[in-house]
Amino acid sequence: MLRAVLVCDIVDSTALVEQLGDARAAVFLQRHDQLLLQAMKLCHGQLVDKADGVLALFERPIQALDFALRYQRGLHELGNAEGFALKARTGIHVGDVMTWANHPRDVAAGAKPFEVEGLAKPVAARLMTLALPGQILMSGMAQNLAQRAVGELGERAGRLRWLMHGRYRFKGVPAPMLVHEVGEPGIAPLRAPDSGTKAWREVPLWRRPPMLAAEAMLLLVLAGGVLLTTFRSEPAIAFAERDWVVVADLQNRTGEIMFDDSLDLALRVGLEQSQYVNLYSDLQVDRALQRMQREGQPLDRQLAIELALREGARAVILPTIAQVGGVIRVSLEVIDPKTGVTVYSESADGRGVESVLPSLDSALADVRGRLGETMAAVSTDRVALEKATTPNLEALRAFSLGLRARTDGRARDAEALYREAVRLDPGFSMAWLRLAFMRFVEGDEDGTRKYLAEAQAHRDRLTRRELLFMEGAEATLDDAPRAVERLRLLAQLYPDDYRARYNVAYFAHFDLLDSAQAREAMAGTDVPQNAQRPSAVYMAATAELALGDAPAAIALFEKAVTLGSRGHLRDYIDAHAALRQYDLARRVAALQTPVGLPAQDIESRLFEASLPLDQGDWAGARSAMARLRADAAETGVNENVIGELDMMALSLRVYAPDEAFAADLRRWADDQRTRFGQANAMLQREFIFRLLAGAWMAAHTGDLALAGELVAAVGEHPQLRRYPATAGMARIAKAEIALAEGRPAEAIDLLADDHAKGQGLYFGRSVLMRALAAAGDRKQAAQVAAWLSKERARAFGEPTNALGWQLANVAESTLALHALARLAEPGSAQAVQAAQAFEKAWPKGESLPETVRRDAGP
Repeated sequence: MLRAVLVCDIVDSTALVEQLGDARAAVFLQRHDQLLLQAMKLCHGQLVDKADGVLALFERPIQALDFALRYQRGLHELGNAEGFALKARTGIHVGDVMTWANHPRDVAAGAKPFEVEGLAKPVAARLMTLALPGQILMSGMAQNLAQRAVGELGERAGRLRWLMHGRYRFKGVPAPMLVHEVGEPGIAPLRAPDSGTKAWREVPLWRRPPMLAAEAMLLLVLAGGVLLTTFRSEPAIAFAERDWVVVADLQNRTGEIMFDDSLDLALRVGLEQSQYVNLYSDLQVDRALQRMQREGQPLDRQLAIELALREGARAVILPTIAQVGGVIRVSLEVIDPKTGVTVYSESADGRGVESVLPSLDSALADVRGRLGETMAAVSTDRVALEKATTPNLEALRAFSLGLRARTDGRARDAEALYREAVRLDPGFSMAWLRLAFMRFVEGDEDGTRKYLAEAQAHRDRLTRRELLFMEGAEATLDDAPRAVERLRLLAQLYPDDYRARYNVAYFAHFDLLDSAQAREAMAGTDVPQNAQRPSAVYMAATAELALGDAPAAIALFEKAVTLGSRGHLRDYIDAHAALRQYDLARRVAALQTPVGLPAQDIESRLFEASLPLDQGDWAGARSAMARLRADAAETGVNENVIGELDMMALSLRVYAPDEAFAADLRRWADDQRTRFGQANAMLQREFIFRLLAGAWMAAHTGDLALAGELVAAVGEHPQLRRYPATAGMARIAKAEIALAEGRPAEAIDLLADDHAKGQGLYFGRSVLMRALAAAGDRKQAAQVAAWLSKERARAFGEPTNALGWQLANVAESTLALHALARLAEPGSAQAVQAAQAFEKAWPKGESLPETVRRDAGP
């Protein structure tokens, strides 16, 4: 943590106790402790130790200084009341510290509640040792930050003296340090401290004993310095490619409110065009201020510097707009947060409101060049701000307010503001794109396509980053491979665009079933700069589960929850279930909180069926599905979700069909066929998957006529081969039909290639296993059964059609143990172990109707 560290010590405290005597000293120490604790509370400090002096931590240097001033004045008044001089030495430094809690047993034995270490602690101690009685010494960084916030001290600020005593070297600290004193006249000594063995003042060369040769050399150095000063470039910040910057709030000195939000947004759009500079988003800034307990405060120069120091940003950009003599000047200061110094400033002038965006654009291009980006790169990816956004500042302000409303969760307000922006400027492509995103989230394909068409019509007004994102978003409607390709390109060009990398992972995982690509996309996103870090870690965990590594997934899920992930935790539950850790799975389930969206809240409860099923309680699983179906209907979930729940319920019944199963399956299949013909592209692939799943269920229960009808209804639809889940289920349905018709070799041909290449659906292996057994190849069938039982994590984590086929996968992962016990060499260790594992997973599983029917099947 970055903290202000304060160390202070009462001068001659031991002699004072001896002078007062034990009884009087005890009363004095009680009064002293009251003074100390009250000042600490007022200044929001964290007292670490007061056994031998005081060690305390503060969020900000101004708080540490406030405490030191209160403490020194309090000691002064306390000493006067007792009739003697009472003073303390104080040192304050800013730096990284590490803290950890001591074990309660050690605390009970006398240890401190927690420990603090880090270079900032001994530096503050060295400053305290150097200080004279009654003196407050601060390092350069601490003094700089404190002086900028001195107004927070109120009337006391006017009484303070700020002195710089020069550079001092400290024992054990490699570089010299500027030492400053802050104090009140009459209490503080306000003079340079004396050098000692642990801290000494650095004497300038010109004050050392002169020698002729040294004087001559000094003259040469001075002459060279003059030449260097004359011809050297201006000071530069140590900025490297892909370093981060914090943009402070616009300092609007014109009185024109229209500039407040619009120019902040325009500046961000300009910076985000760069592949060289990374910009903290509004959401990242809000999260950081929340961690600093400063949420809601304006991000002025001082707060932006503190935030940059805390978050590791390399620079702060402070925008200012002012009007002087009819000229509107836009200025951008680049500040080094380590020193608080303005390294350079760029500005541009213009006349009239219409000049503001071109002026900002000009100043911004110069700043990007100053930060080290080549002007060729600036020119290549740069779209003029009035073109990339809108020349209409009222439209730009409406759009920026819409972004803020969206971040705050006010979706309706955001959409209304975006509509106002495009009303004011119908060519505002970025606003049309945001409207399209909002319609996409709502599942409104017509609205999504309409607004994407408007954005496409004005694509020349999008930045390169926004254009790639639009192309990726557009392709998600009906061409997931292209969507992932465009989003992947975006992530390659802008590696720290975590939104792009998350979307690559999401669509690769859920649409392409390519969890390895999802894992790759999420690598490096678990960083503080990622405003959506909990979601990124959770996505990485989901990919690990689908790849079959449940322990790795659980570790990441735990981290995601620690970082703040809440709401939907179904995948975390599934990871524990894959390891048959059912108590832990239910404990995680208790952590879930409703998100307020009925469909998602129902989906998050599907473990209510998968957990009993995985323990052999088929009746309990069917009851849970009936309960979920009723709850979904009651909460008004759309018919698409109802159809998915009905498919899952049927997938449980197919293993031991009752008398009504055939009629129920046909009724459901006819309904899905009708809806498929009416569905938009966003939903078509879901209906294709369900129809093919229905075809497998029909073939598995002997209704080959219905199976053929459903396969024919899908035909050669373009969505069929574009998505691995639908293509895989098509092969499964056709293989099951071939198997039911006594053609196991054809079924093997349809599915063996997927298994050999490590592709296709988990469920396809169960059909392949049965086909191999039917063809008499018990050895190969046993190998596939062993794979199914081993890869249980894939059964739970494979994202087939929003996990709609998960229950069938879960059932097959345990039925595979039963099959392996029968297919392996009789009496072999493999057969015995598989039989024992099956009995442990499903007690009395041999007598379950689902198992008995499987034994009798092909």
